[in-house]
Amino acid sequence: MTTRLRCAVTALRGPAAGFPIAGFTGAVVLVFATSVPGPSPVMIALGLTGMGVVVLAWLGLGRWRTEFSVNRLYWTAAAWCLPLVVGRPLFSGDVHSYHAQGVIAANGLDPYQLGPLAALGAGSPVAQQVSPYWQNTPAPYGPVAVGISRTIAGLVGDDVVATVLLNRVVELGGVVLIAWALPRLARRVGVAPSTALWLGLLNPLVLWHVIAGVHNEGLMLGLVLAGLEIGLDTRSRPGRVATGVLLLTIAANIKIVAAAAVLCLGIELARRRGFGTGRAVLLLLGLFAGFAAVSVAIAAMSGLGLGWLHGLNSSTGVHSWLAPTNELGFLVGALGGHQLTSTAIAVCIDIGAVVGAGLVIWLSWKAFRDGRDPLTALGQVFAAMLLTGPVVQPWYLLWTILPYSAAARTRGTRRVIVAASVVFAVVIPPMTGGVGALIEGYLAAAVFLGLICVAVRAARSRPLRRETVGDERKPESRTPVGDIAG
Repeated sequence: MTTRLRCAVTALRGPAAGFPIAGFTGAVVLVFATSVPGPSPVMIALGLTGMGVVVLAWLGLGRWRTEFSVNRLYWTAAAWCLPLVVGRPLFSGDVHSYHAQGVIAANGLDPYQLGPLAALGAGSPVAQQVSPYWQNTPAPYGPVAVGISRTIAGLVGDDVVATVLLNRVVELGGVVLIAWALPRLARRVGVAPSTALWLGLLNPLVLWHVIAGVHNEGLMLGLVLAGLEIGLDTRSRPGRVATGVLLLTIAANIKIVAAAAVLCLGIELARRRGFGTGRAVLLLLGLFAGFAAVSVAIAAMSGLGLGWLHGLNSSTGVHSWLAPTNELGFLVGALGGHQLTSTAIAVCIDIGAVVGAGLVIWLSWKAFRDGRDPLTALGQVFAAMLLTGPVVQPWYLLWTILPYSAAARTRGTRRVIVAASVVFAVVIPPMTGGVGALIEGYLAAAVFLGLICVAVRAARSRPLRRETVGDERKPESRTPVGDIAG
């Protein structure tokens, strides 16, 4: 037996060996449930059961994460992603909006002025795939995102399946960057690489919304983390800093929120150099001048121009039920009349913008003054943007979860990440259905998962009892290293 094969066999042993297999099995069940026709409550229950198995496997893996090498966690992530790569888009149809925007741009029209319905017509199969909520909405994404969509549209035209697969390839590129950057960033701030990979790369929200959902958060956040890792090189060579800023600028030309990473990188560089407030501000102005210059160059080279800046608020046309600013507007509408809802939401969004800007400035000052690491600072800035922003989607939580995953030094931080991830990993069902079907599906899935947990506990306890009967002096089974949030 070769050394490599012997190592592989050894890796499959131990009490944590079942978690990677369980996660893969759960992902297979989820893809099967969402690909095969069947009674709605049954398939919803089956899909939710698959999701629950993945989540439970993730939690179990967290208890034993120190037993896993970085390479073994990479293989586990690949196994969990594989079934989702070949499945249909889940949890959102935004990939069809990307497709429509790419077709619009490929046809020589302006995706920042025209929505899919106006540009392609009601009879277009591409426009018909887009959610009714977004058929009249121009593209809210930067020229890098739309340029990628245009390239894909030029390659495959109206082919929906090929479009989804190619978009997944792009997002998988972002996942590779996340996998590369997270352990390196974690080492910089004294966090175990295995903890960062478990909390971040293997997070169910990454599986659901980057791999299955094909959201461009994957590429954006991959570029953000890679840009920070390169820009934070302790040698601080100008070329590496410039490369880091370049990657962050490309990320911001997918979604503008990534510009926050330029701010956090600049604060850390100024702090390292011992700059005072004045020189730190000058450094930040210099970085953002480079950011603006590269953004203008991207806009010119792509041929898409700067029209995307006018369309950044286009997604606010649909009220986001997860955004606190929108929830306040809904409350005003409920108390004062539904005719007030839209106006109240608009006012709350404006107030949120002012409060959010103040929070970002305050958090930036705190990071500079207190020496807070840039990953924690970025996680906090993104959290402030989410709490005060006009739109919040479940996949937006990855903005703050991924930087925090690499900086989660305390048990409390890890517990918050785990709790938020678990709640938002199960709150959205894998398919639509009536209220009755959803209730039945969730209840059935809870029963199935409960039975699975009971069966697993029973299977694990039987060998221990036999050992105890055979030799009462035999020591108890090994205590897990750490815990879910340890």
